[in-house]
Amino acid sequence: MDRDQALRVLGLDRHAQREDISRAYRRLIRKAHPDVGGDNAAAARITEAYAWLQQAPSVGSPSPAPPATNPSDEKLVLLLPPGDVFARLCELGHQLGELSYLDPDAGIMQVTFTALNSVPCQLVATVIPSDHPRESQVEFTLEPLANGQPPPIATVVAQMFGTR
Repeated sequence: MDRDQALRVLGLDRHAQREDISRAYRRLIRKAHPDVGGDNAAAARITEAYAWLQQAPSVGSPSPAPPATNPSDEKLVLLLPPGDVFARLCELGHQLGELSYLDPDAGIMQVTFTALNSVPCQLVATVIPSDHPRESQVEFTLEPLANGQPPPIATVVAQMFGTR
């Protein structure tokens, strides 16, 4: 998939900025997700396009950085020992909620779950290759799938790893 294909999947033009991409993704996944009667294949395609665009460098002028309090852009990075990091993340993600997207080649796992405050959320974990042979970097992003405040991302990750 390339940028133009991913943008077409999300119904965006080539000048879309990161904020537009996130907004389009949330709008489409709310309709296409299997938990709301949508199609699993369509939800996977939408998620694949979104994940690709999140990793791709922006084209054109960059959008201004969102405020740190915007939960849809909150990120947390952990350094974990190498080995079966992706498999372990999938196991832990399955305990948190439903694995709604997996791409082992890209190191992307998406978990859909309902937070304790009843807000449906999506946690995306991306394994990023590290230059250090004894660690793997994992980036987590958390976004609400409906109106409401998601829990702090650090709390969700700590719950996954059982380190509350």
